[in-house]
Amino acid sequence: MTGNTVLIILLLILVTIQGTIIFRDAMKNNIPNPWLWGIIGLMNVPSSALIYLIYKKIYFKKKNK
Repeated sequence: MTGNTVLIILLLILVTIQGTIIFRDAMKNNIPNPWLWGIIGLMNVPSSALIYLIYKKIYFKKKNK
C-alpha cells in the first residue's frame, strides 16, 4: 500500500467515527434531526464537529429561555 492509500483509509475511519459520535450525541440530547447531523458529520473533519457544537450551544441556550 502506498502512503496515499493509508491516508485515505485513516481519513475514512476518522470521518466515520466523527459522524457516529455526532449522531449519538444528537440522539442523547434530543437535538432535532440527528440523522441529518450524522450525515453532516460524515462530510469532513473537523469543521462538521465544530458546526455541530456551535449549533448545540445555540439550541440549548434557546431551549432554556
